[in-house]
Amino acid sequence: MKKRKYAIVDIETTGGMYLRDKITEIAVIVTDGNKILSEYQTLINPERSIPYHITGITGIDTDMVADAPKFYEVAKALVEHLDGCIFVAHNVNFDYNFIKEEFKSLGFPFNKKKLCTVKLTRSAIPGLRSYGLDNLVDHFGIDVAHRHRAYDDTLATYKIFKHIVTDVVDEQHVDKLINEGLDASVLPKGMNIDDIHATPETHGVYYLSNNHERVLYVGKANNIRKRVFQHFRKITVKSNNIYNYVDKLHYEETGNELTALLLELYEIKRLSPELNKSLKRQNYSYAVYKNPIAKEAKHVFIVGKNNKSNDFKYEKLKLFSSKYGAETFVQNYIIEEEVCAHFFKSRASEFMCHCEGECENFFVDPTDQLDNFVSSIKNEFEDDFIILLPGRNDEEQSFVMIHEKRFWGFGYVPHDETISTGEHWNDYVSYQFWYPEANGLVKNYMKKNRCKIIEL
Repeated sequence: MKKRKYAIVDIETTGGMYLRDKITEIAVIVTDGNKILSEYQTLINPERSIPYHITGITGIDTDMVADAPKFYEVAKALVEHLDGCIFVAHNVNFDYNFIKEEFKSLGFPFNKKKLCTVKLTRSAIPGLRSYGLDNLVDHFGIDVAHRHRAYDDTLATYKIFKHIVTDVVDEQHVDKLINEGLDASVLPKGMNIDDIHATPETHGVYYLSNNHERVLYVGKANNIRKRVFQHFRKITVKSNNIYNYVDKLHYEETGNELTALLLELYEIKRLSPELNKSLKRQNYSYAVYKNPIAKEAKHVFIVGKNNKSNDFKYEKLKLFSSKYGAETFVQNYIIEEEVCAHFFKSRASEFMCHCEGECENFFVDPTDQLDNFVSSIKNEFEDDFIILLPGRNDEEQSFVMIHEKRFWGFGYVPHDETISTGEHWNDYVSYQFWYPEANGLVKNYMKKNRCKIIEL
């Protein structure tokens, strides 16, 4: 084995959700793979009551932890024991996410290489009925004094880990699991595995550049580290191109998925990276225009090329990447709203009309119809509002601004800032752009997620 240290960790908690529940006990055994180098264990006061059913499992009740230290009081000792170690646990993400969340609440970044002993034993000893700790303890004949107490479970995990890494698998096998299935030899020559391990497990955008600092690829991720690992795990045309041309990796955290999507859109449009295909289109070659000098109601709306000549003559309402897209939009509007097709100078109006014969006389006063169409096509949203979202840290929150009934921009604002007007929100907008796709990204996000809205 390589000369490195592993921290075998186990925790007990008030429940199973790291965003809601808290740690009640923690134990750490530091090993080099052959012998124990140090140990640490303590109860932790979770600053809340412990549910009865949890006490029934762990034996830890509220009275037991009343005088125990709070997490912030043991944080320094924990950092010292975990320093320079690979974080090892049975179902590692459970323990890792709880500890990471505790450190996040203290404003301390927690970022470690991880190894899961469930995956380790499953890959090393296939075919077992179960890879839960109870079954593995029975399989290896390990005596455990108190199951579901942090130190005893940590010690059992250590014994399983030691057996496998000394007698069953080689260091390359362990490396591959630590590196989430990635063979470090497939990385571009300017990158190493620690570059990827150093990326955060948060929402954000990552950039892959060549040795001349030119960005070749921009990607969005809910977990930046996991997504970057995925690029190199499978051999594809994209991964081959990245391997051949990419030399550097950097990233920007966003705090939430929606701002990551919007930042990715902005950066792809701005940088036009060679290895990106989606979202890169810059040219919106067609538009739906309003003709301000149309006689009566005829051909008030026109599908035409998006150019300076048409911009001079008409009022531009909506951009499209193709004539087909613009015609389809008009056609769908005619059908859904049952309007007179003669309002529109487009291919869509040549073969269908859904106003039920009213076009024979034309509208005496078509103002309402025209106003409704302008409103529906120009205004992507019914109202102006702010969407509040998590920020990049606990001191701030992110927001997306809808202004003039379309996407306006996004930015970050301190949690303690009181904002009462749209103008004040606009002062905090960091990224402002008007790509048509942005409205769709916001709408799709709002359909799938509950959002905190402030009306403007």
